[in-house]
Amino acid sequence: MHELNPTNWVRLYADYLLRYALFRINDTALCEDLVQETFFSALRAKEQFKGNSSEKTWLTSILRNKIIDEYRKKGKMHDSLDDESFYGQFFEADTEYAGHWKQPQFPQLWDDSVVEKMESREYYAILHQCIGKLPEKSVAILQEKYFEESDSQKICKDFNLSKSNYWTTMHRINLQLRKCIELNWVLK
Repeated sequence: MHELNPTNWVRLYADYLLRYALFRINDTALCEDLVQETFFSALRAKEQFKGNSSEKTWLTSILRNKIIDEYRKKGKMHDSLDDESFYGQFFEADTEYAGHWKQPQFPQLWDDSVVEKMESREYYAILHQCIGKLPEKSVAILQEKYFEESDSQKICKDFNLSKSNYWTTMHRINLQLRKCIELNWVLK
């Protein structure tokens, strides 16, 4: 059973929690505030700590909830592009082929050499850059899905999304990442 030691929290966990927050929100001042709020909330709730996890895990969970609350404050997710203009980049709209892929955007199979390259540092650097180009809330949802391995139901609840909005968001994220990777790495 783990015990809390609040006098060491800042020294032991502040840098880790700040990195955790910065990976999810690209605003240093806001992340610093959220880490500070995490410590205050943990102090107020220390009697509720059951000892089933480590201090670090417990503090990270509190911070994660604060980050989700921050996204909820911002309201429903709206990218700068509306559905029509976003999908217009990829799909035919005003032709007999409406809803079909535009020829230059049609997904291509990557050959074996591309798959081998995916294991390289260059790929991960490009992927990181491409993720950085996504809207902030999309990044948070992507991280929740693939890094935290949360299921769609939990993500919908955490980000106040309907199921259809969640799947639309994931589809957009995948389209944007694919296009960015192909432009910056695969087809270079």
